[in-house]
Amino acid sequence: SPASAVTVNSGASQTFTIAPAAGYHVASLTVDGSSAGTATSYPFSNVAANHTISATFASNTCTITASAGAKGKISPSGSVTVNSGASQTFTIAPAAGYHVASLTVDGSSVGAVTSYPFTSVTANHTIAATFALNTYTITASAGSNGAISPSGSVTVNPRAAQTFTITPATGYHVAGVTVDGSSAGAVTTYPFTNVTANHTIAATFALNTYTITASAGSNGTISPSGSVTVNPGAGQTFTVTPASGFHVASVTVDGSSVGAPASYPFSNVTANHTISATFASNTYTITASAGANGKISPSSTVSVAGGAARTFSITPNFGYQVAKVTVDGSSVGAVTSYPFNNVAANHTISATFSMSTHFIRAFASANGSISPSGNVSVVSGTKQAFTITPAPHCQLAGVLVDGEQISPVSSRKPTSAVSYAFTDVAADHTIQAIFAQVPPAVADAGPDQAVRSGSVVTLNGSNSTDAVSGIATYKWTQASGPPVKLSKPSASICTFTAPSIAGGKTLAFNLTVTNKAGATGSASCLVNVSGTGQAPLADAGPDQTVQPYANVTLDASGSSDPDGAIASYRWVQINGPSVEILNANTAYASFVAPDPGPLGASLIFQLLATDQFGLTTRDQCTVNVVNADPPPVANAGPDQTAATKSSVTLDGSASYDPVNSTDSYRWKQIRGAPVTLSNPAAKNPVFTAPVASDAQSADLLFMLTVTDANDQLSATAKCVVSVRP
Repeated sequence: SPASAVTVNSGASQTFTIAPAAGYHVASLTVDGSSAGTATSYPFSNVAANHTISATFASNTCTITASAGAKGKISPSGSVTVNSGASQTFTIAPAAGYHVASLTVDGSSVGAVTSYPFTSVTANHTIAATFALNTYTITASAGSNGAISPSGSVTVNPRAAQTFTITPATGYHVAGVTVDGSSAGAVTTYPFTNVTANHTIAATFALNTYTITASAGSNGTISPSGSVTVNPGAGQTFTVTPASGFHVASVTVDGSSVGAPASYPFSNVTANHTISATFASNTYTITASAGANGKISPSSTVSVAGGAARTFSITPNFGYQVAKVTVDGSSVGAVTSYPFNNVAANHTISATFSMSTHFIRAFASANGSISPSGNVSVVSGTKQAFTITPAPHCQLAGVLVDGEQISPVSSRKPTSAVSYAFTDVAADHTIQAIFAQVPPAVADAGPDQAVRSGSVVTLNGSNSTDAVSGIATYKWTQASGPPVKLSKPSASICTFTAPSIAGGKTLAFNLTVTNKAGATGSASCLVNVSGTGQAPLADAGPDQTVQPYANVTLDASGSSDPDGAIASYRWVQINGPSVEILNANTAYASFVAPDPGPLGASLIFQLLATDQFGLTTRDQCTVNVVNADPPPVANAGPDQTAATKSSVTLDGSASYDPVNSTDSYRWKQIRGAPVTLSNPAAKNPVFTAPVASDAQSADLLFMLTVTDANDQLSATAKCVVSVRP
């Protein structure tokens, strides 16, 4: 300083100052091209010419002198040059089996560290490391009544060995030696080899004891038993106890018999010993006897070994029973077998007998009786008969003898009295009679008919059935319409002459059928009489299957009238849980399906369609309300064409149930000249085609109803048989 071109008057003086930056020093000073050293100041005096002066600079450096003693090293080492303000870290690494003893920086200890950093170095330093051999400590201790040597904190060089001796006091033994917390057993010496870590060893001691081994044979005990510990000089007594019915046979001490004592003492014990006992059976007598009309086995005087068992069987003669069994003078009841267990004394057993009596408990359900009833006493080997009588209008549904159904009573289900007899009675019994009300006869008044005025009309109830007792009587009555005279109102089939009517009228007839049990069933039919017009055709729509609480629509829109229009509709429920029908007098009625429970229910609705002449026809549909299983599927077979007086077979064999078995079939003629079916309850009934007549339609309409055996759900199907001359 100053820098650049400096003007100096001739003869004047000028001094320049050379100042390095921080961390730097003057490297060289050149004046007029010649070195002037490394001065930080240079004077020009009596200046008489031009001059040049220039300076160069270099970074300051510091030296850190690093050294390490034996058994280790420091890195880097030696004289380490460090730029001013820079940092340098030294790593100290001891040799295997050694550790850093001390690290000294600039003459002062900084501990036994393995790394040291110099930061922002601005001066020279020294760093020196020393090392020392690693050593380990084994801490040895002993409990009372013994010693361990060496003891306390024992220093051991790396990979060296150290053995410890464990010495019990007189009268004691080593109980256990624990090394690093784990048992090493009851040893008296323990060596540590190749030591590379600290360890602990501890010894405990216990008083010397002796063992007396005590054992007993079967059928007795010795107490105490097993390996019994006894202190030196102490005593121990053993008790020998035979089982019930046995006695001590022999006691052996240290291999020599000492007789058959009940106890044996050891005193001032100074050695191990053995003691064992054996036992022998006592023998006892059981005296057995039996009175008249029976026996006991075995009998008389019976020898039984002590502790053994003996069972006696008591058997009465035929027609007798055990009255009492007495053991040692006390009754044990009327048993047929008695065991003596673990016999330890003499006994007596005796049996007496009496004529045997058995009881038959007879009872009946409602709707009938059994005689005699209650608990009926019967002498063994004799006979007892019972009379079973259903109440009026009831039938015998079954008889249970000792809880099992008997045959043939259950299959014929009689409506009159039957009898059942127990013969050669040898045990107690029960008999139960079960009754049920006789179901009414199934009445069938034949199809609804459409006839001409003046024609002869046949009412046919011959398709009525009764599967229980048979039909006893028929009764026809006219319910509405112009009165007519029935030919035989008490016959299954009767006739009348249709009245002369200009327009049209509907005559209604009821048929009441009574079976031989007095139960009745009824049905009706309609006869539409017309001079010129034709009756309407009612169509209640197809069967439906719905869920509970569904809104159901009844649809009569398929109904028609051949010569006019239908004047009115009326829906009536004829079966199933009752529901409220909305708009029951219209073609479209509705209701809300009930919840009939898990089995479901079939609701049957009848449609009455009436035309402007007052002629009425009927049809029905079934609505199955289901919760689980679907209803059966009815199939009435294909429509047929048949010749007059030919044999016609209706075919319901294609009907099926997708889940359960089919319970019943029922055929009903619902339109056309009445015919008689061979069996309305068969799958394939047969009838004879009627003679064609101008008075009625030649088309016969039949409906098949199929009912499920499990839940009584039903389904219907229809077929037409067209009769031709």
